[in-house]
Amino acid sequence: MNLHWWAFWYAMAFLTRLPTPYLKRVDEAVAARSLVFYPLVGALLGLSLLAFTAACVFYNPQVSLLLLAALLLFIWVVFSGALHLDGLADSADAWVGGLGNKERTLAIMKDPQSGPMGVTVIAVILLVKFAAIYALLDKAQSSSGSWNIWLLIAGFMLVPMLARGAVPGLLATTPYVRKKGLASALVAGATPLVVGITGTLLALLAGVFLQTQALFILALWLTILMMARTAMIKRLGGCTGDTLGASIEIQEALLLAAIAL
Repeated sequence: MNLHWWAFWYAMAFLTRLPTPYLKRVDEAVAARSLVFYPLVGALLGLSLLAFTAACVFYNPQVSLLLLAALLLFIWVVFSGALHLDGLADSADAWVGGLGNKERTLAIMKDPQSGPMGVTVIAVILLVKFAAIYALLDKAQSSSGSWNIWLLIAGFMLVPMLARGAVPGLLATTPYVRKKGLASALVAGATPLVVGITGTLLALLAGVFLQTQALFILALWLTILMMARTAMIKRLGGCTGDTLGASIEIQEALLLAAIAL
C-alpha cells in the first residue's frame, strides 16, 4: 500500500501542478509504479472540468458557451502547468530545426526557448481544443436546456484518460533515448501487464461512454499512437519526455475534435 500511495502522488506531481504532499519516498519502484495511475490523473482532470461546467450552469443556466469553453480550456492548461504543451513546442522546433538529424533534433529539444514553429503548433492545438470544447458544449445542450452528460463525460474525462493512458504503451514499445531523461525512471513500469490492464480498462470505458462511436474513436486513438511511434522511431530511434508530452496534446486535440464531429 505504501508503494501505491506514493506512486499515486508521484504521478500527480509529475503530470499536474496541483498541490501534493511532500514525497517521503521517491525511488525507481515508485516512479515505475506511477504509470498505473496515469489514467486516474486524466480522470481527475475530467472531474474538474465537469464540476466547473456544472457550477457555471447552476450559477447561470444561460451561460455563454463561448466563455465557458474558454474557461474550460484555461483549466485544462493550468491543470498540467502547460507541461505537455512545452513538450509539444520543443518537439515541433526540434523536428523542423533538426533537419532529419537525430543528435541535432535532441539538442534542440533541450533548448528552453520556443521558436516560431513551436509557438505556431501550440496556437493551432489550442485553437482546435477550444473549438472542439465549444462544439461539445453546444452539442450536449439541448434546446430545452437539459444536458447530455454522457457526451460531456466522453469529451472531458475519457479523452484525458486515453491520452495519458497511452504513455505506458508507448514506453513499452518504443525505446527511451535519453538515459538520464525526465521519464527514464518510468520505463521499468511499462510492463505488458500494465499496458494490457490499462488498455482493456480504457476500451471498456470507451464502450460505456461512447457506445456506437467507441470503435471509431478507439481505432483513431490507436492510429494516432502508431503514427506518433513511427515518427519517433524514424527521427530519434525512440521517444523522449518531450515527445510523450507532445503525443498527449495531439491525442487530446484530435480525439476531442473527432467526438465533437
